[in-house]
Amino acid sequence: MIYIHPKTQALIFDCDGTIADSMIIHNEAWHTIAKRHQFNLSTDELTHYNGIPTLQILKKLTSHIDQTRFDLHKLAHEKESLAEQSINKVIPITPIVDLIKRYHGKLPMVVISGGSCQNVLKTLDTLNIKNLFEFIITADDDHPTKEYPEAFTLIADRLGVECDKCHVFEDGKPGLINAVKANMMVTDMRTIYP
Repeated sequence: MIYIHPKTQALIFDCDGTIADSMIIHNEAWHTIAKRHQFNLSTDELTHYNGIPTLQILKKLTSHIDQTRFDLHKLAHEKESLAEQSINKVIPITPIVDLIKRYHGKLPMVVISGGSCQNVLKTLDTLNIKNLFEFIITADDDHPTKEYPEAFTLIADRLGVECDKCHVFEDGKPGLINAVKANMMVTDMRTIYP
């Protein structure tokens, strides 16, 4: 069982790799895009950028090559569309989904994801938990990415709770680093669910 400190006032969750075992779906979409458009991509690179919006990942992955070869917005849409085709096969990360169900109605809960709105909502809907959150933030929202502590501090502000009373569940390096910088309690999902 995952420990939640008694003074915790809000729970904040990443989606892919934290709530849903969906990283294989997204990684397969990434590798298909890389093969189609002939740019190199390693699983290690993808892991480094977990939680960052697709368009920003593409900008980083192609920064060393001639970007006029690509319409990055079109590539981002293509990657998200490929992933969307398999989202209905996603399975829950049971300890986290159980935690969400246990704390529904007891603590406010939020999802912040670097995924597209369509894919995040479809993932949560597939797991039958979409309606258990106060709000859901995706790459399509006007909100700082998890590359910045403000991604988390603004959630605390919106909920009206202190940052040190928030508990973040995250598997991506940028989100983990910046949740800590935001002075929040953090559970690294990589230690719970490989």
